[in-house]
Amino acid sequence: MPRQRQDHLTEMKDWFIRLQSDVEANGFLRHQDSHIELENFFRDLLNHTFGWKLDNANALFGINQDSFDLSDATNRIAIQVTVTMNAAKVRKTLKSFIGNHDKNYKRLIFVHPVINPPKSVANFTSDLEGYDFDAARDRFGLGTILQKAQNLNIDQQSELLNLLRRELQPLGTALQMGIDQTVETLIAVIQYMSENAPIDKIAIDERLPDLQQKLRRLHEHAEYLLGQYRINQALHATISQARIAIGYDSARVAKIQAWLKTHSIESLSRHENDAQTAFQSLVTDLLQRAHSYGTNAEETAVRFLLADEFIRCNVFPNPET
Repeated sequence: MPRQRQDHLTEMKDWFIRLQSDVEANGFLRHQDSHIELENFFRDLLNHTFGWKLDNANALFGINQDSFDLSDATNRIAIQVTVTMNAAKVRKTLKSFIGNHDKNYKRLIFVHPVINPPKSVANFTSDLEGYDFDAARDRFGLGTILQKAQNLNIDQQSELLNLLRRELQPLGTALQMGIDQTVETLIAVIQYMSENAPIDKIAIDERLPDLQQKLRRLHEHAEYLLGQYRINQALHATISQARIAIGYDSARVAKIQAWLKTHSIESLSRHENDAQTAFQSLVTDLLQRAHSYGTNAEETAVRFLLADEFIRCNVFPNPET
């Protein structure tokens, strides 16, 4: 399996495991609000994964209408989102669904916020009145979605993963797994840079007449950039933790170098070769990306990460000869 796809699926699995644990804990605490929010979460998740057009049926037809939570009139699909996984729940839903909604929806699906719902051994034939329902086929867990995600293209996987990050951020490692928020920020930044690097090998276009001037301009501000490193050097251990956590191998390093080299030159062009402003512009951009992932981004941490990359000659490359 190509590395990027494997990384996407591994992170998706991690988010689903956290979601299952959170739902189970809320069940013990009898927190119902989180169950209500699951409906909208699964609406977006299923729409993205399967290409459906689900709406929240409770919003369309009234709060807690009788037998399903989400509906797609175009594809004639009804979805019941529930943490209850026993046969009694299925029978109760079928009883209110058949005769009232079965003519409008050709498929009724139960979606459970667990990786692998227990298999149903119940026989529902007497409850169906000829309706096409198969408990093995029409009961989804988070594992069902993960399997479907394997067949998405790389861009669709990235979009799905970003949806999970935004929706489930409160379950992220910084809040639930004991990892410092600064580490979480740096993981998000490193991940963004490596996932958005140019696919092809970066080559400087020598036809650009002022490129060498741009790169040399940075050397005039080397002391400023080195100062950013010195000022925030206390974050060195945090940077190391983030790199270890995400897997800072040679493949990822190469991607980050490509991203940083391209964007540093672009930033210099936008800011008329002002290296200090270009540096700050990169920091601001990466902070915004980290915020979009749901992390409580810390500017000093991102500033130090970029300064550290500069020391490694990755951020603002030396003039090429």
